[in-house]
Amino acid sequence: MTDRTPWFKDEGKMPEKLKKLFLPISLILLFPLFYPTSISSQVSIHEKIILKGFDGTPLTIDSKMPYSPKKTCGTCHDYDRITNGYHFQQGRTNGTKKIVISDTFDPKFSWNLSSGMYGKH
Repeated sequence: MTDRTPWFKDEGKMPEKLKKLFLPISLILLFPLFYPTSISSQVSIHEKIILKGFDGTPLTIDSKMPYSPKKTCGTCHDYDRITNGYHFQQGRTNGTKKIVISDTFDPKFSWNLSSGMYGKH
């Protein structure tokens, strides 16, 4: 027989503090089993698409021409609605509705065309 010290006073009883914590801790640990977070709310797989140029012709992998989101995506998606959305237009105009987009807006970071999100990735 070994002489051991129990980790709490009464070996047959769980301390009250531990009892109170057992259920919440168990629920927190078991929650991911019933509500997995890896399931997306939207389907993440998009069918393959052919990128199209501004004239609507398909682009090859070696093409140096820019693609047109309107010609590529506009056949299935409401391009006008997307491009008129708040976040898409944010920074395009100032408070007086004057267009403030400029290729020379920020000489240090040429990709910044305005103070807002318009023209940024």
